[in-house]
Amino acid sequence: MSRYPLLTAGLLTLAAAAAQTDPATVILPETHDDEQAIAAVITDLFAAADARDWARVEALFADSVQMDYSDLGAEPATQSPAEIVAGWQAMLPGFDRTVHQPHGYSIWVVPGTTEAGSPARATATYYALATHYLSDGNPTTGDDWTVFGGYDSEFVEVDGEWRIARTRLSLIDQAGDTTLPQRAAQRIADGEVAPAAAPAERTDHVAHLEGMFAALERGDVEEWIAGFHDTGVQRMPLAPEGFPEVREGHAALREQYAPVADFASQRYAREFIPTAEPDVVLARYTGDITVAPGKKYDNHYVGIFRFGEGGLVREFTEYFNPEILANGFPGAPPAHYSVHEAGASPESGVRREEVRFESAGDELVGHLFLPPGFSDGKTYPGVVVTGSWTSVKEQMPDEYASLLARDGVVALTFDFRGWGESAGEPRNFEDSERKIEDIRNAVTFLAGHDNVAADDISGLGVCASSGYMAHATARDERIRRLALVAPWLHDPAMTEQLYGSRPNGGRDGLLQLGREAAEAYAKTGEVRYDQAVSELNPMAAMYVPGGAFSYYLDPAKAAGEHYPNYWAVMSWEPWLTFDGIAAADEIDVPVHIVHSEQGAVPQGAKDFIARLAAEPEVEWLNEYTQEDLYYVPAAVSAAMASTSTWLAGGNE
Repeated sequence: MSRYPLLTAGLLTLAAAAAQTDPATVILPETHDDEQAIAAVITDLFAAADARDWARVEALFADSVQMDYSDLGAEPATQSPAEIVAGWQAMLPGFDRTVHQPHGYSIWVVPGTTEAGSPARATATYYALATHYLSDGNPTTGDDWTVFGGYDSEFVEVDGEWRIARTRLSLIDQAGDTTLPQRAAQRIADGEVAPAAAPAERTDHVAHLEGMFAALERGDVEEWIAGFHDTGVQRMPLAPEGFPEVREGHAALREQYAPVADFASQRYAREFIPTAEPDVVLARYTGDITVAPGKKYDNHYVGIFRFGEGGLVREFTEYFNPEILANGFPGAPPAHYSVHEAGASPESGVRREEVRFESAGDELVGHLFLPPGFSDGKTYPGVVVTGSWTSVKEQMPDEYASLLARDGVVALTFDFRGWGESAGEPRNFEDSERKIEDIRNAVTFLAGHDNVAADDISGLGVCASSGYMAHATARDERIRRLALVAPWLHDPAMTEQLYGSRPNGGRDGLLQLGREAAEAYAKTGEVRYDQAVSELNPMAAMYVPGGAFSYYLDPAKAAGEHYPNYWAVMSWEPWLTFDGIAAADEIDVPVHIVHSEQGAVPQGAKDFIARLAAEPEVEWLNEYTQEDLYYVPAAVSAAMASTSTWLAGGNE
């Protein structure tokens, strides 16, 4: 019998209808128009800033906005739209031109619920290139400063329109002259503000560039190269490691563009932007590129073209998103097996396969990581790896699993029912019993693999899934070892301390909110959603103001298309009444724990350790925070150093 009868009734009522759809693709479909509107706000904001349309910039913000550009040296602050504009006006008009190229939007909208009294909210994560060009009348000394960053923004609905209520920039890389902001600000102070109106275009240069891009679209590499002077140079300051930053001369350019001739198709939406220097043209362009059937490489660019003798390009500086290049350009360095850099890469010899298996009638989608030199004639130890609450396999599970595979273990990650790519209704429902059952079905799949030793399967839980993995281990004798990394382990009594300060009644208020949502679901099939993570919304599952814990929101860490930033409000009761610590009483297999005193609820881990029948192996990495142990390469490597050895037999 379910512990949550209202949820069980709702699930039974909707089971037949859910079977007629593909739940993995039906995620808040009513929000599509809102997602487009929010993308338009972001695009409009940068376009208005480039055009110095300050009234339009101001109109796109909410009345009070949290701005965090601390990665560029500014103090985080809550500001009015007028204050934001005043700050931008103190620097941006001092440049001859600014060209912003926002892209890679992942937008998650949570509609307002009148009955529950919750307003509409949204989160957007995205990347942007920002090139700032300062002319000084000399094309050989005019310079630029370009920033490549990840942004996470929160939006509120104001009178039917979406407005920006919080924005944080995470600096990923920058190039060019980093003194340019000070020079631009000084020009403004000296009254030398560059005009907003564009100077007369050099139509011959623009026509020349149009011809070069048209050649690229035809795959005519030779005509593209012919647009450069014999000693022409292409610079790519943001190129990823292993990719050339400079190509000089026709031969080197030919080597650079050789793969382009074989692209299945390519189109470039482009805009050319003149400067005060007649021989310098800026360009903003986006590629719609199919490198091979079924494989896309759609990057986003800002280019600076400097012309010389004969009207040919003598220098081309190109900025692009290096992460997109590393994932899609032929011959580029391989990506890591996770959404950030701490995981193994294909170069390590690890191979990843997509797998599918069932849990309670729903299809789960997973990744199976195979060790270097994998042989069909061998059997290997196996491990099921799970991550934090509300997470998906591409985050810390893939990261840790890929490293375990590198050390000789067949490792399985998967999306729980109703999460990520897996089927199951309701979507994004954080339910301990469902997740424990999914782990046990993952063990069944792994034990049935021809190359996995069925008597040598372990479980590795990271953060909140540690409690789920512990319960699965207590109930399933096939799990022979249990490893926990940065374990969040709580019991119902702890949740009063953890959630007691939330508004609208603290823990009891959240429980009531969850029960009301469960009742609505049981009666009508309506799933009430709220944000999974927010710095503004105290009713979100994880309310982390001030950037204290930005892992889930920051595209430079783990945010993006894979992580859906919303959860079912009816998850509150299963979460707040769950007891992950109690599983220790029933565990009789070896246990290995890596944690930090700076991590989440270390007392919960200590209580769990005290209740184990046998002494576990415990390592405290107190120099690292909870968030560090999710994605920072040094922290993850330190956690895996002992865990891999232990799983390989160091616990015997």
